[in-house]
Amino acid sequence: MARKSVKKEVKDQQSGIFNNWTLRKERIGLVLILIFTFLMFYPNVQYDYVNWDDDVNVTINPNVQNLNKESVRNMFTSTVIGGYTPLTTLTFALEVNQWGFNPKVHHLNNIILHLLCTLLVFILLKSLGIESFIVIAATFLFALHPMRVESVAWITERKDVLYGTFFLLSAILYIRFSKSGNYLYYILALFTFVLALLSKIQAVSLPLALLVIDFFREGRFTFRQILNKIPFFVLSLATGLAGIHFLSLEGSLETGNIMPIWERIFIGSYSLLIYLVKSVIPYELSAIYPFPARLTWMHYVSLPVALALVFGIFKIRKFRKEVWFGFLFFFVNVVFMLQIIGAGQGYLADRFTYIGYIGLFFLMALAIRQLALSKLNYFLIPLAGFYLGVLTWQTSQRIKVWENTETLFTDVIEKYPRVAVAHNNMGRYFREQNQYDKAIASYNQALAIDPNSYNTLNNRGKAFFDTGRTEEALADFNRSVELNGEYAESRSNRGAALASKGEYEAALIDLDKAVALEPGNLSARSNRALVLYTLNRYDKAIEEITMYLTYKPDDADMMNLRSLAFNQLNRNSEALDDLNRAIAIKPSQGVFWQNRSFLHNKTGNYAAALQDIQKASELGIQVSPAYITELRNRVNSGT
Repeated sequence: MARKSVKKEVKDQQSGIFNNWTLRKERIGLVLILIFTFLMFYPNVQYDYVNWDDDVNVTINPNVQNLNKESVRNMFTSTVIGGYTPLTTLTFALEVNQWGFNPKVHHLNNIILHLLCTLLVFILLKSLGIESFIVIAATFLFALHPMRVESVAWITERKDVLYGTFFLLSAILYIRFSKSGNYLYYILALFTFVLALLSKIQAVSLPLALLVIDFFREGRFTFRQILNKIPFFVLSLATGLAGIHFLSLEGSLETGNIMPIWERIFIGSYSLLIYLVKSVIPYELSAIYPFPARLTWMHYVSLPVALALVFGIFKIRKFRKEVWFGFLFFFVNVVFMLQIIGAGQGYLADRFTYIGYIGLFFLMALAIRQLALSKLNYFLIPLAGFYLGVLTWQTSQRIKVWENTETLFTDVIEKYPRVAVAHNNMGRYFREQNQYDKAIASYNQALAIDPNSYNTLNNRGKAFFDTGRTEEALADFNRSVELNGEYAESRSNRGAALASKGEYEAALIDLDKAVALEPGNLSARSNRALVLYTLNRYDKAIEEITMYLTYKPDDADMMNLRSLAFNQLNRNSEALDDLNRAIAIKPSQGVFWQNRSFLHNKTGNYAAALQDIQKASELGIQVSPAYITELRNRVNSGT
């Protein structure tokens, strides 16, 4: 009896370590987590954009480049690569409007939003009455787990940290409503849910997550719980159907094109198990996980294993409610991302777990607590600490992968050498760095894997064109157009290549088609304007440039070209206005001063013409001495 009493006393003391956390200790723990998380992710602030969707979402997104009523309207009435994320796009536009295209700003704000989500995870778990140690441990895992890195370090995935913020706010407000009955909290929960939906479609899982929360709080499902979720479900359904429509228009929705639906069920069960395993052992993390060409035995085995797991949960008696809550919270937040219906580019993706992993982190924290209460705690507590340290080290290493495009896709290729898109994007990066031999080599590798990629053919064609290999470029552009005649970029680039050979009419056909397919394709518009000018179709060139400038109003080079067209039509006042604006924007461009000098000379303003041509000469333009002498003579003679 004495021995049993001693054991019970020791167990009670151990339990007290976890139960006697004061509010001060909780807050200190939370603050330390937030500080450590910020320091861990801070190197990311120095990192660059990557060409893995950062371009289409930010740097070449016309709605981001200029913040005005029209661009905001476009954000809320259009998609980006089939995704409806207007609120996320608006945050990018606000940043660019204030600080220009500065990746540091985007990265810093991603980190701040992740810290806010970490704080909200803490508040959410506290709102559910969960023990302090478990709350702190789960919050730590949410903040610093390696599977968080993609959502925070990737500028494009502002979607995750933004929708996560509103998702968690909505859940907390809903709990406040459930406890108090105050409908103001309910209305605010609905409002923040709408903001989450406008940030990323993955927020559609919130009504299911709220049901799981109700089950955890009340121990059962009731009709009242379902009834007060109806507005949430209506919003989710409408958003989900709209998302499916947008993805189908983009061609990013697959419902059996690669493999039949019955096989995709195994894709779903396999993905589910992989996410479960990676929550504990985050191995071989990658920005891209290639879709399998065919199913393997692991895919087929995954379904019975997943069913056995569910059956095992049914049989659990101790901590039954907690285990169901953790697993179901995870499941309802990833179920729509399991690729049973293929949507977008993702197969497996670390980012898909951003919110769902809260449930698994809760279970992991609960497991750590129980290990600490076991007989082997003297061994298991240091082991748990070592495990958390390893996870943190993995996170620090994973963050480095996102430094730039080269580091990102080098990591992908090392793990999955036959991912064509990784070689293609590496080629784009090398081309932007003017490393054309490396770029072409990367494109060749991509085409060896996927020889019918019209996008890669187009990109290799651009590299050939840049290096003066026009015939090889045209061969690639022709093949790209043959594979997909509706791809505006190939049409635009073939038009430019044809124009470089003096085949202007043929070039114009391609450029017209490119603009018709993609009105916002500024490369096609600028090339078409130049061809029209070369063909002496000055009125049409002016129309084209005017349309171009609605997308990019501060393009000084296009203003200069329009001034030349105005000049040819003797619309001297309009030509002068354009040159004045062009010089104000790019005063170091000597050719602008030269052109304005010619215009002043034409209109008889010889003093201004002389001043401008002297400025052009200072900026490196080779000026005819005879022209300067002529202007001086006219100024001196007063003629």
